[in-house]
Amino acid sequence: MIGLPHTSATSARTQPETDGSPSPKSASLAPIMDVREGRIGNAFACERCRKHKVRCVPSDTPSICQRCQKARVECVEHVARRRPAKARSDGQTPSKLRDFDKKLDKLSAIVATMAPSSAQTSLPSVVTIPSQLAVLDTPQQAPTAKQAIAPTVPLSSAPSTALLLSPGSQPENPVPFWESFNETLSCLSRLDPLIRSISLVHMQMLLDTYRGMVDYFPFVIVPRDCRCQDLFHNRPMLLFAVLTAASYDSPSLRHALSQEFRKVVMVKIMKGEKSLDLLQGLLVFIAWHQHYMDAQAVSITLLLQLCLGIAHDLGLDNLSRAARSPLHKDDPRDKEAKRAYLGCYYLSSNIGLMQPLKARSMSHTTTVRNYASELASSWENKTDTVLPILMDVCQYMEDVEETFRSQSEQAVVVRTQVNRLNEKWENIRLSSKLQANDFATLQWLQLAARIHLYRIAASVDLVDRDCTPWASGFQLSLRVTYVRSLEQFLDNTTKLSSNQFESVSLIDWLNLVNTITSLSKLALYASPIPGWDPSELQLARTFDYYRDQLSSLMPRPRDTSNNREDAFERFRRITSTMRLALHDAPGRGSPNGTTFELSTGSGRTVSLLHNLALPKINGGITNGAEKLPSLRDVNPSFDVTSNDFHWKFLLGTV
Repeated sequence: MIGLPHTSATSARTQPETDGSPSPKSASLAPIMDVREGRIGNAFACERCRKHKVRCVPSDTPSICQRCQKARVECVEHVARRRPAKARSDGQTPSKLRDFDKKLDKLSAIVATMAPSSAQTSLPSVVTIPSQLAVLDTPQQAPTAKQAIAPTVPLSSAPSTALLLSPGSQPENPVPFWESFNETLSCLSRLDPLIRSISLVHMQMLLDTYRGMVDYFPFVIVPRDCRCQDLFHNRPMLLFAVLTAASYDSPSLRHALSQEFRKVVMVKIMKGEKSLDLLQGLLVFIAWHQHYMDAQAVSITLLLQLCLGIAHDLGLDNLSRAARSPLHKDDPRDKEAKRAYLGCYYLSSNIGLMQPLKARSMSHTTTVRNYASELASSWENKTDTVLPILMDVCQYMEDVEETFRSQSEQAVVVRTQVNRLNEKWENIRLSSKLQANDFATLQWLQLAARIHLYRIAASVDLVDRDCTPWASGFQLSLRVTYVRSLEQFLDNTTKLSSNQFESVSLIDWLNLVNTITSLSKLALYASPIPGWDPSELQLARTFDYYRDQLSSLMPRPRDTSNNREDAFERFRRITSTMRLALHDAPGRGSPNGTTFELSTGSGRTVSLLHNLALPKINGGITNGAEKLPSLRDVNPSFDVTSNDFHWKFLLGTV
């Protein structure tokens, strides 16, 4: 047993350390023990350190060790229990165990000699195994057959699974996987032939690709020891979604997969199917949805509502957390369900920010906090450590919305709340510096939260601006800080490599689109306030710089024969149009330096050319100095001030 540093010097010399650090000498350990004493009445490591077999070092905070403090989890004190006395009959136990082992050896020998012959004579091919097809069929198809087959092929039966999926016993074939979806879609159509041509090797490659993408959406994890064949039988919808999200090297295949996935989900939902497999598949499908947006298909918000409904029906918000025996292993499905529930909240919270006029579908609760803390303390996956931070950032953005729900407020109240929220943001950022180095887009989310703060604060109308001397300067500082936050976010995005942009999730992509659009709106449509000058801040040049940087970093189309526009080409096209609008802003000053503006009594600046007729596009230009009408007038759909512009951006309908 590993003790705390305040144990005796003798135990420190005799007990080996398991954390890899060299054992200090007892002479140097004495002053440390005097300064940092262990918790009173507890001479043992905490439960978490004991579980991971590491040294439990107390922190400056009472009743919590350094490791638990760093992981931001509860430090549970270990209560020593006396070992019960041995019963008198224990002396006979070894002989009984030896007899039992001999019987097991005999039975194992019999099974080993009989298994090969029976497998060769009676084991059918993978295509005709009814148990594998039954796992993939819908619950409504042959319910009596499913009840008879399900007990014969339990998910925890390792020997039978290994026998069925062993390369030496039979060929591995993905045909049953696709045939099950053909049966699901029998009422509509058959699967696209392009999808049925995917080989097992290609599937495994896409599954490995997905494992590298989970850093950007750590809510649906596929274990390293889980093969593609395992997902065939246990998680068909999750595998379907993984293949769709990871097939970015083939736009035509990804488009076909996304279309068929929507059909299968529709049929399963209409038949009333609710399962963790379907929920995880939907989460993965939404997480990288920017790559297969379709204006004619079901929207992201509707898909998210389906996820929330399934999570509620499965009771994921009330999973049992009862104390269990140390000998009882945790069900891995519980952890997967908790991650899926956190994924629902993560998507709902961030997508809800893009829809300010709609009520929030899901709010932060103690359940969300507890799930994130439990998963982070389990250390099952590397990405679990970032879950509490993501949940804190989402809660922070909810706090910003609740604080500035009123569109008009006194200047002193706004200043106090901005200082409070800015300090809270700094604490979140400082406490997650180590994780931010490992997860690139964690910084994206944190910077997006800061942008959200100053965007809302700068839009609040100060009711006492005229009677408060410092109110105008404070309002100007909010807007300038808002601009600097946008620049900081865009500068951080340019640090990603071209390959990393392929894995960026929908939430990060929405934040990027929202940021580049906000910079354009500030340059074009920001309300005038004393001291505000977009040309002095060079917002148009800033937009051009980051637009060119991002366009050069984003991947180019691999398949030149495919005419379908991908997300990166769509970004280049729309931002190019936005740049034209920036350099052709209506109602601005003359490009030769003279002014055509008249300041009105209302404080708004109106151009003297405001009431003049627009110049003719074809002909009528005498000296080339006249400006063409703005893109907003030529194309009304290109209105960056509309609340749904970011969705039009993703769909490519602008």
